[in-house]
Amino acid sequence: MQAMIATLRDRSGVFETAFRNLREALEPAPRAPIRIADVSSALRTQMRVIFALILRETKSRYGKHRIGFLWALLDPLIAVSILVVIFTALHQSDVNGMPLVLFMIVGYCFFSIFKDTHTQMQGAIAQSRPLLAFPQVTTFDAILARGLLAAAVALTVFIVLLFLANLAGHDVHIERPLGVLMVCLLMFMTSTGLGFVLASLSPIIPSIQQISQQVLGRPLFYASGLFFTIDSFPPEIADVLLYNPLLHMVELVRSEFFLEFETRHGSWLYASSWSVGMLALGLVMHKSLGGKAVVAK
Repeated sequence: MQAMIATLRDRSGVFETAFRNLREALEPAPRAPIRIADVSSALRTQMRVIFALILRETKSRYGKHRIGFLWALLDPLIAVSILVVIFTALHQSDVNGMPLVLFMIVGYCFFSIFKDTHTQMQGAIAQSRPLLAFPQVTTFDAILARGLLAAAVALTVFIVLLFLANLAGHDVHIERPLGVLMVCLLMFMTSTGLGFVLASLSPIIPSIQQISQQVLGRPLFYASGLFFTIDSFPPEIADVLLYNPLLHMVELVRSEFFLEFETRHGSWLYASSWSVGMLALGLVMHKSLGGKAVVAK
């Protein structure tokens, strides 16, 4: 009897040990606490990587030809000049009280922030594959670096054109500089989000680049208020055009830039919602498809 009790006690000890080992195996391993120093170090490393990629992209895009930076300035200068000549020929020296030259510069340059940023971002993964062999470089870094460079160039061109307009005798006065910068940020966020979407899809669906050029090129150029204000249209047409968030942003930036103009239609809420939503969509798409985009042929 005692031998049987001893045997049962030994077996119960074995079961207890087995259950304890199973419980320990199923319990998640304790995570190391996240230290601010580690996060700060990772951010500094990523910023250095992005800055290095921007320098590399600058050299590859503009360093081979001395006229590279000059052409980045001449392209919008020629476009604005053509628009000014056309409107002057139509005997129009201002638009809703805004000087014609400055009206065109503001509209064209802010649309260029949108157009140039997402256009440069969409080919980032395919053109940066050799760099992705380095563990410090990620697809996020490569895409964002191209977007930051494109936006910085477009903003620099905007400032230079304003300086040239001032030299030409135009009274350049920004009514609310902080508001102009806020619209610039919204335009950049919208374009960056779209750029992440296109960059993630382009290696997987190569035709997406041609489709985006057809859909986001000329149609948005003509519908985003570069050379008109929404007040120029009857209400039934204006209501349709105002679905375009870029039109809201162009209306808002002119309202912030010019003392003579206050928009009745541009909505900060609508523009901000589109900017945040597009950026969130772009980051989610990149998180989901970034890995597939790298290995896509």
